[in-house]
Amino acid sequence: MKIEQIANLTDHLPAFVDMLVRTVANGASIGFHAPLDEAEAEAYWHDVNAALKTGQLWMLVALAGNKVIGAVQLEPCMKANGLHRAEVQKLMVHPDARGIGVGRNLMIALEALALEKGRTLLMLDTATGDIAEGLYARMGYSRVGTVPHYTVEADGTFGDTTIFYKHLDPEDG
Repeated sequence: MKIEQIANLTDHLPAFVDMLVRTVANGASIGFHAPLDEAEAEAYWHDVNAALKTGQLWMLVALAGNKVIGAVQLEPCMKANGLHRAEVQKLMVHPDARGIGVGRNLMIALEALALEKGRTLLMLDTATGDIAEGLYARMGYSRVGTVPHYTVEADGTFGDTTIFYKHLDPEDG
């Protein structure tokens, strides 16, 4: 597995579309309802690509050979009083690559990227009860709390989200 920062995802667009559609179909709470239409997924990735090109978003991709098996995004705060922080977004692992450390390795690389960019505080949220909660806790993220009724599910019910943060030590980078 190789993890690299990507500034233009055009060459891998079909793979990103497939990964997003399949990840959402497997229950990931990353802003979409299942079943996710491929056209909607493609439009999302075009928006991500535009943000990558302007530096509003940084993204890491995990590759097995030339196959996209995971990705994670980091949105840097651009406010004068927040240039030390960033928000972790859309950690996703292709369903065929689960259980082999892709998510953990993406997060390790993301923390290194954050430090490289001068970001020492990372924030994130995840669906309460999701398997990702355990990953973040094991990686040293502190749980802030739960926000009830944060999302509206496809069936109209509400879902809660849990907020985490982590202070990164530049001496560890």
